[in-house]
Amino acid sequence: MKSILKIPFIILLIIIPMSFVATAAEEDLNAKPAIWSIEQDQSKVYFLGSVHLLPDDVKWYGGTLKEIVEEADEVVFEVHMTPEKQRHAQQLTLQNGMLAPGDSLSNYLSKDEMDFINEQALASGIPPASIINFKPWFASVALSVSAIIREGWNPDPGVDKYIEKNIASRDIKISALEKLEEQMATLYDHPLETQAEMLRDTIDQLKDIEKVTLDMIDSWSSGDEELMIETLIKPMFQQEDVYQKLLVQRNNNWIPVIEELLTKKQNTLVVAGAAHFVGEDGVIKLLSDKGYMIKRVQ
Repeated sequence: MKSILKIPFIILLIIIPMSFVATAAEEDLNAKPAIWSIEQDQSKVYFLGSVHLLPDDVKWYGGTLKEIVEEADEVVFEVHMTPEKQRHAQQLTLQNGMLAPGDSLSNYLSKDEMDFINEQALASGIPPASIINFKPWFASVALSVSAIIREGWNPDPGVDKYIEKNIASRDIKISALEKLEEQMATLYDHPLETQAEMLRDTIDQLKDIEKVTLDMIDSWSSGDEELMIETLIKPMFQQEDVYQKLLVQRNNNWIPVIEELLTKKQNTLVVAGAAHFVGEDGVIKLLSDKGYMIKRVQ
């Protein structure tokens, strides 16, 4: 199956932490995302591929995953998004998301593409007079997130924040795989021409938004690694620079952090976007290549 899911919508499985959802009994779950583990001496590290926004009717929290969360001594997210970091993320977006005075988004798109962008901006509540000042990466992310929310997805049922809220009342350490500045730079640290290609991908996706969202949720909720590779990873090969910065470099940067976790005598849960864990450049393959025995637990 050839997927049209490309980089902007895959960001929802890689970046942008948010979320809340009710616990479901094992028999009521309609999504069982992939979970892997490494056991070494007295250390257990679990890896959960997440989605940062989800439809309300996806019931994913329960069974094996609930047991892992309840037994965890430490939970590690891509970035631990405190209110202070949320504010800092907004500042970074404004600093790096706006075109220079005198430049315009229309300089990077055809008239037809710009007309479509303006239509989508209006549907998202973004004045066209504002979006024309956005750098292409920022327009791509803003329109992608707005469109998927209009499709019925929202931050509340997403994975990261729900787990964080779930453990808030317990004395559990929360830590991060990377710094906020490092994460956000993977979005904006690209030439404007590369960003324009990201935005053109977004335009294609918005024209077939229902299929895009169904493909995304089907691959994640099934836990099928081959389907996730086909849907989430292969389409990214078309933009090598973005793929390298958004996935490959970050995955490799995380390996020493994970290896440090494996020296701790405790249970640790690592939660990151689902696309980070699968494929030849995924975290699971990188750890396996270093000799770690990986077990699929869900």
